[in-house]
Amino acid sequence: MNPSNQHFDVARLNAVPITQLAERYGTVRKVGKTSFTCCPWHEDYHPSLALYDGESMKASHCKCYSCNVRHSPIDFVIQQEHCTFLEACDIIGRMFGILPDDHASARYRRKPREKPVEKAPVTFTYIPMEWVERQMSTDNSFSQCLMRHFNPYHVQQVTEDYLLGVYDNGHQSDCVLFPSVDEQGRVHNVKVQHYSTDLGSPEFFHRTPDVCYWLGKRLADQGVVPKDAVFDNNCLFGAHLLARYPSAPVILVESPKNAVIGAAAFPQFLWLAAGSENMLSRQALQCLKGRLTLVYPDRDAISNWTTELRKMEDITHFQVSNLCERVAPADQPKYDVADYILQHLRPII
Repeated sequence: MNPSNQHFDVARLNAVPITQLAERYGTVRKVGKTSFTCCPWHEDYHPSLALYDGESMKASHCKCYSCNVRHSPIDFVIQQEHCTFLEACDIIGRMFGILPDDHASARYRRKPREKPVEKAPVTFTYIPMEWVERQMSTDNSFSQCLMRHFNPYHVQQVTEDYLLGVYDNGHQSDCVLFPSVDEQGRVHNVKVQHYSTDLGSPEFFHRTPDVCYWLGKRLADQGVVPKDAVFDNNCLFGAHLLARYPSAPVILVESPKNAVIGAAAFPQFLWLAAGSENMLSRQALQCLKGRLTLVYPDRDAISNWTTELRKMEDITHFQVSNLCERVAPADQPKYDVADYILQHLRPII
């Protein structure tokens, strides 16, 4: 029946579980108690649209924490399908078995379907390699901690291999820079972190709270890149080393910290990092096509990464290890491969 001749119960349609609705259009990932998917209102490569299911006929909704908008399930379908309000109601009704009334409603009149507006391709900005090279130094807090565990010569080598730098964020002058550089030498973005260098503190070699962010937008404010710069985070940390070490087995981990510690301990492997648990994207992993790849997820990411990597077996075979689950203490849900390495390798001092 033509949806223009039907009356829909909008309250019921907007009360459907929006998480189930979103699963019809793409991947939904759960982070803690909240589910996320890619936001259809902007170019979203890392899921930023939070999904909140309603209860007892209360409306469901979604909220994007990137473009800061809130929408209903009907809005979500309109954006996904590029359709009218009534057509979106009809689509949701068919999905969830919510039948409309057969009486025509004067409030709803079918509008001509507009042709979807093609989105202009996004032009990404790359950070100048010259800027990254000027910041390179072992004077950062992370490299200083590494020197307490490994031969300083090896630390110097991995610092240069991974282009680690030092950065003054206004509060700490020795923050570490982790640049994500692709095989063509393009710097996609730079991660900033700070580590406690107090050997006598239980926080030694732990990241300082509230100092973890991507530097791209700040460099735009500083004039290093244009003000309207758009950054692409779909690049593995360490990807620029793939061409330098073409025969080395690859180990993929979650964070740049894990990759660098792994490289200092086991240099016979090429250690790469996704950047964070939710940055495991097909686009970023394309550079691994045909490369033998071992994967060591953090303890709390093993299940999610195993599921996601099974969908990408056409790129290469990903051999996922559950090491962090097998050896982690019960009270450490975020135990990672760096914890394992540092606990089982004797410091040099």
